[in-house]
Amino acid sequence: MSRPRKIRTLTVAAVTFLSTALAGAAPAAASADTTPPSTPVLGYTAGFQCLMLIVGTQRSTDDVTPQSQIVYRVLANGVEIGVLTDQGAYSGVYGVLHLLQPGTSTVSVQAVDQAGNRSPSRSTTAWGYYTPGCTPGHL
Repeated sequence: MSRPRKIRTLTVAAVTFLSTALAGAAPAAASADTTPPSTPVLGYTAGFQCLMLIVGTQRSTDDVTPQSQIVYRVLANGVEIGVLTDQGAYSGVYGVLHLLQPGTSTVSVQAVDQAGNRSPSRSTTAWGYYTPGCTPGHL
């Protein structure tokens, strides 16, 4: 093998090795996030007709995930009823979801970062109003 060809072969091998090594290191760094976001503060919860729940929360912060990429799991009596995403509203993160039963429900919100870490949650109660004539899937 000629000398220039050897050098080219070694260069390609070195570049391939470094590219593979660096590509393998990136997922390990991303998966190192084990800190959950801050606990969201419920700003507003109100039951409305047809078991609708209007819920709003202040934004959480995280050490890795940008604030706009944090999602908020909403639970009623321990069962997930929906997810809120940050739409950039000045007042915080809010949405309209559907309660599972009429009457009092304990509503809580958890912030979840991109690594899947879940914050502790705070809870409050909301009253679900059933209105005659409501149909499943009305939201």
